Amino acid sequence: MRTRDGDRLTRMPWRALVASTAALVVALTLAASPSTGRPPVSERTFALAPAGAGADLPNPLRGQYRWFGAEPTPSTVTSNDVYYRDQVYWGRIEKADNAWDFSLIDAGLADAGARGGKFGFRVMAYCPGCWMNFRADFPAVTPPFVALQPGTDVPDWNSPAFLAQWQELMAELGRRYGDDPRLGYVDVGGYGSYGEWHVGDGARISDANGLAVVEAVTNAFPTKHVLINTMTPVEFTLAALRANPNLGLRTDSLGCPDMYSMVAVDKRLQKAWRTRPFFSEWCTRADPVLGAQQVRRFHVSTLSSGNMPWDHASLDARQRSAYATALATAGYRLRLRSLTLPRSIDAGDRIAVRTSWVNQGSAPTYDRWDVRLTFTRNGTATTVSLGDQLRGVIDSSRRRTRVAVPGLRKGRYDVSVSVVDPTGYSAPMYLANAGRTSSGSYRVGSVSVR
Repeated sequence: MRTRDGDRLTRMPWRALVASTAALVVALTLAASPSTGRPPVSERTFALAPAGAGADLPNPLRGQYRWFGAEPTPSTVTSNDVYYRDQVYWGRIEKADNAWDFSLIDAGLADAGARGGKFGFRVMAYCPGCWMNFRADFPAVTPPFVALQPGTDVPDWNSPAFLAQWQELMAELGRRYGDDPRLGYVDVGGYGSYGEWHVGDGARISDANGLAVVEAVTNAFPTKHVLINTMTPVEFTLAALRANPNLGLRTDSLGCPDMYSMVAVDKRLQKAWRTRPFFSEWCTRADPVLGAQQVRRFHVSTLSSGNMPWDHASLDARQRSAYATALATAGYRLRLRSLTLPRSIDAGDRIAVRTSWVNQGSAPTYDRWDVRLTFTRNGTATTVSLGDQLRGVIDSSRRRTRVAVPGLRKGRYDVSVSVVDPTGYSAPMYLANAGRTSSGSYRVGSVSVR
């Protein structure tokens, strides 16, 4: 046979021609048929209905928490997390050296536990002008065994004695509560006025000693979120974040200009929310419209109504709408958009499950949640895990997981999905989907097993 090579005819050897033709046939055959010899799997995508934009999602470590006994505002919003600060200052839980009284921390944990929420606390070492200073029946905020700066009532932040006592306190708290599932986070506290890491009088703490104060808390609670107030100098805060993987941020002034926080002036701190939580509370002069904007801009996870400067009923329509938006969007607000399954399943087979998620909130969840798929028929349920799909989801996410579905007999099965706390403490996550069942799951549809 001849082929044309440019304008010149050449002769192709017949053996080469046969080999070339055979290779072409094999290639076309492989392209036309799957290598497994099985037909392509027919799939069905189930779209799940969304919940309303302002639907109440009472999940832990997001939205509104209870602060100093204040009831939720408005009362229609669920608030299960509990935060203590004034109740558990240092002089109250350690009146004398190693004379511990943790009854109030126990009470806070019990309160949060009864609600199915998480507890957080801050230990203050210094609280100038605070109410307890004017009550003879309350111990001093600064314990009598803590060294003071000469001629003042300000702790001697840089003395080895202060640091040693602080480390001892945190170690004892960690031994008692470090593994308690009801405990969600610990404010570093310790240093500065109100434990907010700023001082009005006396010498400030050195950076080295400041890092030691932080590390005493993160070392005592290595599996919990630990927060430092963002009134600290930027470079110090960045150094603390680098040194402590479980350290997040806090500001006490949501709704005030720039939250009186260094986060607003530094882009590096503004990126921390992607992997570290950022908690807040309303400023005593807060503007709810500005606060709602800050929740989105700075990716705030939690906020509190404990010291709001206004009554909710007194807000005008624009302020009330902004306040509702702040509550609804603070933290994670995850919705399952769709779930894709084979139309039919062979008993005992492994199947591909595809999920599509969207986070309508301001921040991700920073904790592990297990996504589970349940097949139910005639009252018998088989559940399989799709794994930790949601931690760190910021905007949207698509996942594909292959799972075995053992024990399924022939028949038609109802399928539901749930997002479960692997520790068994928290209730299944409330998703931004309609149709939550009493068990905390969401119905997807049905499939057949052959």
